[in-house]
Amino acid sequence: MTDSKQVYILSLEASDIFSHMHRDTFIKYDYCGMIPYSLELIKLRKEGLKIKYIESRDKEISNDIINIKFNQKVKSGNELKKILSHKIENAKDNVEYIENANKFLNTINNGESWEEVSVSELRKRMYNEGFTLKLRTPSGDYKETEYVVYKRSSAKSRTGQCLFIKKSLYSKMIKWSRMNLPFKKNTNIDLAGLLAYESLVGSSLESTIKINPEKILLVEDVDSRFLHNANVVKKGQDGFLDSFREEVEVVNSLFDGESLLESKYFEDGISMKLLRNHMFKSAAFNCNIQQYLKDHKPEDVSYEEWKIKDMYGNDVYAKDVELITTPNSLKALKFSKVIGTDEDMYNYWKQKVNEDESLFGVCKHDKQSKFGEDEDGNILQQTSYQMINCLPMNEKDTEKLTETEKKYIDRLKNDDEFFVKKVHDASSLINSNNMLTQLYKINKDIVNTKLFRKFRKDFIWGHMSHTKRGKIKLKGDYCVMLGNPIEFLKHSIGKLNMESQIDFSLKENEVHTTLFDFNKEYVGFRNPNTSPSNVLIVKNKKVSEIDRYFNLTDNIVCVNAIKFPLQDILSGCDYDSDTVLLFDDEKLLELGKKSYGNYQVCINAIEGQKKKYKLNKHDMFEIDDQLSSSQRNIGKVVNLGQFCMSAYWDLINNENSPEIASELLKKVDVMTVLSGIAIDMAKKFYEINIQKEIQNVESHEFLKNKKKKPNFWQYVSQSKTIKNRIMHYDCPMDYLISELNGIEQAERKQNIPFSELLIEKETKKVNYKQFDKIIEKMKILDNFIKSENAKLLEKDEKFIAIEDLIKECNDYLKKLKINEDTMHVLIKYVVDTDSKMSLRLFNSLFNTHLDLFLKSFKNGDFQQ
Repeated sequence: MTDSKQVYILSLEASDIFSHMHRDTFIKYDYCGMIPYSLELIKLRKEGLKIKYIESRDKEISNDIINIKFNQKVKSGNELKKILSHKIENAKDNVEYIENANKFLNTINNGESWEEVSVSELRKRMYNEGFTLKLRTPSGDYKETEYVVYKRSSAKSRTGQCLFIKKSLYSKMIKWSRMNLPFKKNTNIDLAGLLAYESLVGSSLESTIKINPEKILLVEDVDSRFLHNANVVKKGQDGFLDSFREEVEVVNSLFDGESLLESKYFEDGISMKLLRNHMFKSAAFNCNIQQYLKDHKPEDVSYEEWKIKDMYGNDVYAKDVELITTPNSLKALKFSKVIGTDEDMYNYWKQKVNEDESLFGVCKHDKQSKFGEDEDGNILQQTSYQMINCLPMNEKDTEKLTETEKKYIDRLKNDDEFFVKKVHDASSLINSNNMLTQLYKINKDIVNTKLFRKFRKDFIWGHMSHTKRGKIKLKGDYCVMLGNPIEFLKHSIGKLNMESQIDFSLKENEVHTTLFDFNKEYVGFRNPNTSPSNVLIVKNKKVSEIDRYFNLTDNIVCVNAIKFPLQDILSGCDYDSDTVLLFDDEKLLELGKKSYGNYQVCINAIEGQKKKYKLNKHDMFEIDDQLSSSQRNIGKVVNLGQFCMSAYWDLINNENSPEIASELLKKVDVMTVLSGIAIDMAKKFYEINIQKEIQNVESHEFLKNKKKKPNFWQYVSQSKTIKNRIMHYDCPMDYLISELNGIEQAERKQNIPFSELLIEKETKKVNYKQFDKIIEKMKILDNFIKSENAKLLEKDEKFIAIEDLIKECNDYLKKLKINEDTMHVLIKYVVDTDSKMSLRLFNSLFNTHLDLFLKSFKNGDFQQ
């Protein structure tokens, strides 16, 4: 095993742990949580994290850290008795089940600790008291292990999940996570910020790089301040949020979250590396720093002797500068008072980086779209339903806008080669895509079989459902934003003049990107995009200085925030790898121009939370409990914003009610700001109650009278009964649904029995005992996958659990010596079985006995 792999951990419900401790129930050993390869995992390994390698699944597991979810309350004894009684009534003749259920009922009747415990109370107890698990040892015995609250999972900080760590590891790891800073318990502190920033070392990494902290130039952040007419969201006279048209001061931090990194640290074709270190997060862009400094050296000093002042007045040799960054990337400076001045903290931070071998984690880099290209070789990316639904579209606009997507769907239906390529692109261990792709290479007639036609129908149906969620493909791609790069370089040597408009390389809505042609306009969106005020129109300008000093791919866009409200248009964006989706589409540009400038940008003027938090486990509970309850409202905020938006379009397309339309747009403004707040909630709180704000908007008379939701709700809602509560709205997304419903059926194909693809064979040596065992194994797998898909688990946890059992099943099959006759009968069984299990069996045979599997088919040899 290599140390650059992730380690899998238990991911458990807090309610199950409570029941284990107080009701003597068993813990299910599901290692579907994960500590990703990260700076934290590197440190954990050094500190003796106990790891077990499971050879059959090629994975490492550990019980030293556990991911805890707080989704379910602990049911009371009375509630459990009702559930069990109902199950006993429906168990019919299942004597064993009825007997066990009655035993459990007796346990409830005769025991204690059967009161209901709320999710919030569970979190409170576990944060303050920790918990103890009786874990199985290699010898088969059980050993009690004590766990204490540790930190948020970096990947799931917004979901209310939390990592707990074995008590013996806690002190070393929390001190390291907090840079061994002398934090004192119960002192006032920005605890929400600390909880967010101490988790940065846990971010999943692609790789690591070494950067000597003495080669870093730290310069001050720069703000652009200017007055702008906007829709300002703040509390109204009734105490609820409202939108007010005002001239307000906009404050843009020009280099927020970005750094410039010398080009030698980048591989070819990479322009941005998202860096992590102790309380440090920054998107570092590929820059010829040394070339710029040589070109701008003062005439009266040699380059070797030229010194540049950092923000604290310290001299740094120009020839040594390899990373230029600002305090907004170095979060440690928020806690400088713990040891002294900001300069003290900066020096302390550099020392800690040195102690960890100057290792910076690289979380991700700039990448091209995964959606491929159109017939003309243009890169494609997909929209979202929020983007579509914020544009002033009619039916004809929709017809034009969906042309590329309709051609794509038509090719999936009628172009076999294209379809198979897309199937192969979507291959994974838990689907049958690769197997079907390879069978197609052997015998293309497979496309005419019932099995393949059903697979194709399901694949296209899934794609159509996905598309009806507003995911239409257009010429464009996501680009990582690099804010005012030339100004950043000028600032690094003290030459930036914020009062001079002439010297700025980009002005107003100008951008520089090689994704599209220069001297043309394009339309841009950022996720989340909630209203017409989030639509951006940009002018692409070639800037020779950028080309000289930066090595940028097509997926980087240089943007301007000097005296231009870019960051508010794009939902409070910064530059720590935030992206903007740029499209080159005439119809979308035409629609975007109807929004851009005609709907005023929204500004958040809501007061921050005044409550002070102390450094202790109880206040950590309070923050995470507040975060968790707020996150449950995110979906409601997004949906309510889209409901207001849909009702607004339906109103103005059918009635002349400008006053109500204006009120609805104000509600959209409120939801726009609330969605941004929800995203930042992991590190900042506000003096509002999101649930009450949602209820206030829902109570608007016009919305209350709308008894049904728009048609597209059936594709974006989680409700199983939503189809009973929808109707057509004259809004962009419902026009889209109507347009997609009008797509013609695929050309009919002549049916070929699957048996015609198989070599005719007498099967006299079939091992039916083995056959039965294999089928039974596949039925267990099939039922497990169905049960996992039915659970309310997160997608990544489901994938890990299903992948594990598939690996286990494949390991079982690999050990079997299957003869040709048995293989032939197994394949014929698949052909005669009309279920997903048949494809799973095919896939397992393909992955475990490739040559033998392919020998059963006619025509051609296998091609990898």
